[in-house]
Amino acid sequence: MIYNILIIGAGGIGKRHIKGYLGTSRAKISIVEPDVNKQKNLNSEFEIQHTFNSLDEVNQKFDLAIICSPANWHLEHMQFCIKNNLSFMVEKPLSTKIDGLENIIEEVREKKLFVRVGYTRRNSLVSRALKDQIMNNKIGDVKLAYINSSQEFPKYRPDYQTIYYAKEETGGGAILDASTHMIDQLIWILGIPEEVGCMYDRLVLEGTETEDTCLINIKFSNGCLANITVNQFQKPNINTYEFVGTKGNIKLDHSTLMFADDDSGVWKDQKDYMKGQDPMEVHQNNFLLQANRFLDGYEGKDCDLATLEEAYLNLKVVLAAKSSWKDKKIIKIS
Repeated sequence: MIYNILIIGAGGIGKRHIKGYLGTSRAKISIVEPDVNKQKNLNSEFEIQHTFNSLDEVNQKFDLAIICSPANWHLEHMQFCIKNNLSFMVEKPLSTKIDGLENIIEEVREKKLFVRVGYTRRNSLVSRALKDQIMNNKIGDVKLAYINSSQEFPKYRPDYQTIYYAKEETGGGAILDASTHMIDQLIWILGIPEEVGCMYDRLVLEGTETEDTCLINIKFSNGCLANITVNQFQKPNINTYEFVGTKGNIKLDHSTLMFADDDSGVWKDQKDYMKGQDPMEVHQNNFLLQANRFLDGYEGKDCDLATLEEAYLNLKVVLAAKSSWKDKKIIKIS
């Protein structure tokens, strides 16, 4: 079946979703985008069915919507979808504040809409392999997790001072924009977070009102402890996850997964899940995999993409991290 899909917000992430859904051969795309230049560029590059300047202009019926607007608009755009009985995917983070989200979740349940949140890392082959090995008890009971995701962000987004990233209220900063990905991975693998402590600051990057560095500690309901470290100015690009269990450790270094169960210093079972592939092509392919999973879920098939409830919990952790440093205390997640 071919679905008519409305992309709400057609900036950089919106464009990735357009490519992903068109790549499924299961979708026709229309866009809502106020920027005339972006409209022209997208219509010249892709087969766009309808183009609207705002949601007020939308006069067609759609099967699904993909919300790719800045995070501070997510609540309003989710309300639009609910009002129009439109199942949707919303980009991460779910919002920039908690207010109104419980009503969104309740209305989605009442109307039985199919909704997921766009944490694309759940779709990568190596993330799925990591989770599978942990769930299959390769390292025994997980007790600790360490994550370091740090890079020279301005190299990859030289426009960072003029986009959403520059302000907290639009979803920017190391915590709300970056760490939310890692928090989702931990919720996906470890379960429910209960307590959060954090330190953060803007150490280097100029021209923003947001932090470029954070150190977040989380305790989960199963007793597992986790640390997330992010800085967005260092020269080396580091992305490492290490889970410590009672039978060994499993480590993810970018796209290479490895295992150790002794003190020899040698990591075993090493496999690079991106060997010989272009990283940006792999990243875009995650959007294709996500699009197919979302459409499968809409059709009633299994779909383990992030739920509204998981993303709501994620946002609670993010906001607790902010409060922890401001109030100088550990924050309990209700």
